[in-house]
Amino acid sequence: MSTERHLMMCVDNRDAESLFECTVAGCGRRVILDHVGARTIVLDRGLSTALHHGSTGLVEISAAVD
Repeated sequence: MSTERHLMMCVDNRDAESLFECTVAGCGRRVILDHVGARTIVLDRGLSTALHHGSTGLVEISAAVD
C-alpha cells in the first residue's frame, strides 16, 4: 500500500520563520518552520495519513505527526 504524498509550499517567509501550507485541496495542513529554534510548529494537522513534504531551496522538511 502506498502512502499519499502532499506537497507543502512556503507561503510566507520571515527572517526567523517560514509558513508552509499544503497544496492539496481539502487537506489544510499548515506548519511553521522555526529557523532559529530548528523546530516545526504544527498549526493545522490536515490529513494525518498523508506524507507531507516541501522545501525552500537548500532546506527541506518532511515530517509525520502522531
